[in-house]
Amino acid sequence: MGALYRHSPPILAPVLPPSPVRFAQSGRSGMMPTMKLNSEQETAAHYQGQAQHLLVLAGAGTGKTRTIIGRILFLIKQGVPAERVLMLTFTRRAAKEMLLRLNNEVGKVAQSITAGTFHHFCLQVMRRVPKAFAVEDRTVIDRDDAQSLLQLIRGERLKKGEKRDFPKAPTILNYISYAKNCCLQLDDYLAQFTELDTGTMERLVEIANLYEQRKHERRYLDYDDILHLFVQGIETNSKLRERIAGLYQHVLVDEMQDTNPLQWRILNALSNANLFCVGDDAQSIYAFRGADFRNVHEFEARLSNATTLKLQENYRSTQEILDIANWLLQESTISYDKELHAHRGRGLKPQLLDFESKFDEAEWIATDLQERHEAGAAWSDHMILVRSAWSAKTLEGALIERQIPYKFVGGTSLLEAAHVKDLLSLCRAAISAYDELAWIRYLKCWPKIGDATAAKIVQQLIELDPADNPLQVLDSALAKREDIRQGIALIQQYRAEPQTALKLGAEHLSKALALRYDRWDSRLADLRLLSDLALRYKDLLGFVEAYTLDPVSNSEAEKTDQEDCLTLITVHSAKGTEAPVCYCLGVQPGMYPHMRSLGDKEAEEEERRILYVALTRAQNELLITRSGDDNRTQFHGGSFVHGASSSYFLEYLPIELVEFKHFGYHLGHGGGSVLDELLDFE
Repeated sequence: MGALYRHSPPILAPVLPPSPVRFAQSGRSGMMPTMKLNSEQETAAHYQGQAQHLLVLAGAGTGKTRTIIGRILFLIKQGVPAERVLMLTFTRRAAKEMLLRLNNEVGKVAQSITAGTFHHFCLQVMRRVPKAFAVEDRTVIDRDDAQSLLQLIRGERLKKGEKRDFPKAPTILNYISYAKNCCLQLDDYLAQFTELDTGTMERLVEIANLYEQRKHERRYLDYDDILHLFVQGIETNSKLRERIAGLYQHVLVDEMQDTNPLQWRILNALSNANLFCVGDDAQSIYAFRGADFRNVHEFEARLSNATTLKLQENYRSTQEILDIANWLLQESTISYDKELHAHRGRGLKPQLLDFESKFDEAEWIATDLQERHEAGAAWSDHMILVRSAWSAKTLEGALIERQIPYKFVGGTSLLEAAHVKDLLSLCRAAISAYDELAWIRYLKCWPKIGDATAAKIVQQLIELDPADNPLQVLDSALAKREDIRQGIALIQQYRAEPQTALKLGAEHLSKALALRYDRWDSRLADLRLLSDLALRYKDLLGFVEAYTLDPVSNSEAEKTDQEDCLTLITVHSAKGTEAPVCYCLGVQPGMYPHMRSLGDKEAEEEERRILYVALTRAQNELLITRSGDDNRTQFHGGSFVHGASSSYFLEYLPIELVEFKHFGYHLGHGGGSVLDELLDFE
């Protein structure tokens, strides 16, 4: 399938005893390379104590990836077969980077390690034994497709007068997703976490049930179904669970703090193996995706024979930056029980900069960036962390006005672009005659094909015998539309050559799409990029599923030697990133914690961790900015006063931890110093 970065193991093979690993095959000597680790990392990576399961609490910048790789090298050196090691990550990119680093250390042996995301691993297993999980001929759909399907059902079930006030399709999908990942029945979730009235909840559950039924009829799997059906399969079939659990002797988990209740149940099912889970409870910031903070905090209580180790030596930042991050955690009512210390020693004190308006704030940052660049600093040495894309709009205007080159991370993914989804719909339609959403989208790409014609053709396709080819329906329904038929035939012909299939599919669709979209040359480049990404896949289905599960952003996919530019990034996209100079924008009352979290202690605490992630991205300089023009905050006597809440995280920040500056006049309008002479004019 190509979803995991290795040749997949025989999923139902018997477990083999440990055997020595020979490195001569990879052109290396028989001597296992040693990786330099500090004492904390070595204690974790080389752990041979009595505990079966190990949680490694790795603070920001303490080398968690290095520790995971060190652990795998140690296991192989101890004689554990590489094919009996499973490494679970939260992004495909993380899995790929770890395997590349392992390959540099041990050569081809690394190719025998199973590595990928939870979703890819579960889907890979289910594709090997589809009957056991009841997923035969199921097509994976992305969020947009799931939303479209829900929208259709919502429109069918609600009367005209009900639609205005009833939850929209994206909201309903969020409810369904959150309930599944939290292992709750939808009606229980709605009763606990929403304020919907009883009638609305009943209608919503009805629509959700129809959504599940329609997915089953159309042979769809949405993103949440993958984990849900996997867990359902292994928990109801003990023999299957034992077979899968017996495949691996060691299971390593990256970003443990981001796991949700379903993922915990998967790990629990695999706990016959030795679990080695690495994460930072202080960086658990994805509750909105279902991440469960307790998976880390209750690790030892949930698993017998488990222990915890810590990584606290930070290699990224100077001590002054870590001092403010440590203080932030110490102020919590939760015991994070860690204190980062800087391997690099001391440096510059962080700056806390107050502005009267967000326009002043943006103008000052743009000016500061320009001055640094003129003094010889690269644009790429600077990162600006923002709470959301919306909160960055004023700043973006200032950057554009000053012609400061920047890239925004945390925005639209490549696969969310309409023209890219058009090409993928062609691929999906060629793969499955039952993929209703893909067929409708593909057919409507072409002139003179509207909703009615597309729906009629799709109905004929759904009624096909599985052995029939959809081209037969197109022959009868669209006898004069060879262009539509040819696209399906091309993809089917080159299904085993994904790059060629996508390239030819893009060229074929160009005839129709060039008439629909402006700037077609630029959009065609996106489709060619998609074709390049498919190079290492051996099957088109594997490629489509891999990128449906984990879409990449344009900036991530374009392996270009991009010109020197600044990074503007949302905090939720920033984990794992760093820069010499970091600006944390808009750290004011009402934002940290965000107003919507007030009164919910767990939500407020996650807000603290979001700020912690932002602060710990800086290597050399940290500049924290805040503005007072928001209606939730105002200045009095050079400091912030806010009526929103007494929960503002920096309210009691010790002044000795920062260099404080207050800018009281509008920047870019003379600074006020000379114009003060006009103040007494009558």
